Amino acid sequence: MIRTLAAFLLSAALSVSASAQPKEDWTLQQCIDYAIENNISVKQFQISSNNQELRLNTTRNSRLPNVGINLSENASFGRGPGRDGTTVDHTQLSTSLGASASVTVFEGMRIKHDIAGQKFSLQASLKDLERAREDVSLNVTSLYLQVLLNKEMVKVAENQVELSRQQVERSELLVKNGRNPESDLYESKALLANDEMNLTQSRNTLLLSLLDLSQALNLENKDGFDIRMPDLGNITIASMSRMETPGTVYDYAVGNRPRILAEQLRLKSSEKALLSAKSAFYPSISLGAGYSNGYYFSIYEGARNAAFFNQLKNNGSEYIGLSINIPIFNRNATRNNVRMAQNNIRIQELAITEAQLALRKEIEQSYYSADAAYQKYLSAEKSLAAAREAFRYQKEKADAGRSTIFDYNDAKTRMEKSESDMVQAKFNFIFSRKILDFYAGQPLDFSIY
Repeated sequence: MIRTLAAFLLSAALSVSASAQPKEDWTLQQCIDYAIENNISVKQFQISSNNQELRLNTTRNSRLPNVGINLSENASFGRGPGRDGTTVDHTQLSTSLGASASVTVFEGMRIKHDIAGQKFSLQASLKDLERAREDVSLNVTSLYLQVLLNKEMVKVAENQVELSRQQVERSELLVKNGRNPESDLYESKALLANDEMNLTQSRNTLLLSLLDLSQALNLENKDGFDIRMPDLGNITIASMSRMETPGTVYDYAVGNRPRILAEQLRLKSSEKALLSAKSAFYPSISLGAGYSNGYYFSIYEGARNAAFFNQLKNNGSEYIGLSINIPIFNRNATRNNVRMAQNNIRIQELAITEAQLALRKEIEQSYYSADAAYQKYLSAEKSLAAAREAFRYQKEKADAGRSTIFDYNDAKTRMEKSESDMVQAKFNFIFSRKILDFYAGQPLDFSIY
């Protein structure tokens, strides 16, 4: 009910806007490009890739020194030691300023392994982005071909309406001449009304498929939206029937599909994470340096405060140092981290196997679906040829007044069904074939046949 209402509203919008703006026909490539640019999932994967790039940048910068400046101001009140060693009541202010820097000299090659792992993670995220774009492309192609199918079904329905209209005119003439009973005319009109209803339903289905495609593109304004029929003049189903075997397609796809490559890159990242975890077994060496200074001011009777610049000259302090941290026992934390990293490698190896099995399954399903659709198309083509011949024979008999309206309608109905079956088998085959070609590295267009 909701989809029917949506089709009605879309039909009304198209009719209202037809005079206001020209109709825009989209090619398959235009639909794919627009959908990729505006798809929410693709944008999310893009942001995730950007975040991964930032993580890589952060890891690279961990080789740089860590530099900081600290400034503090303190005030003390009450009794305390004076400069002459006696205890007095006084208020003392102190200001201190310091700067320090430290840099890691050696940490078991942890930073190196972390950087390498983050590089692989970034490459994997880019492959995820590529896969998201491919998923959008395949979805748009499926919806696009569905619109093409529904356009063909509308043509079939229009042809049936025209045949029924001709039959009504023929029946009116035969009834008028007294060659057929008036009931034949009523039967012909009933058939015409039924075909007109089927045509309306086919047009509604077409409008709904256009709506589905426009929603997949995230179009804000769907007025005037339509697709352009591809140039299929040089393409035959027979030429498309020559397909690569599933094994050949898989051998190419397993080394080129972004889903497989992403999982393989994650495995390399996991291997680097294991090396990073093992680096905690090694000693770490760091180099540090700093400078500090301060100013003190006492407020009490008899206090002697040195001049500000004299204090800065006398209170300055610099240091440089080298520290070595040798791990002895950290409650088995490092050992457990290493074991978890090893488990993550096994998990990722299983993820690769799972992705490869899924890819093989998809390729085999596409191949055998295409082969089954092609065989169905051949059968439907033969059936249509026979049905057309049977209808031609019945039409000649009807024109001569030697056929009943029921025989005519039966032949017409069988021809209509054969046409519908052939069109559906044709586009099912084209879609399955395009999926197979896509896995084999071919573009999603019709220029390769």
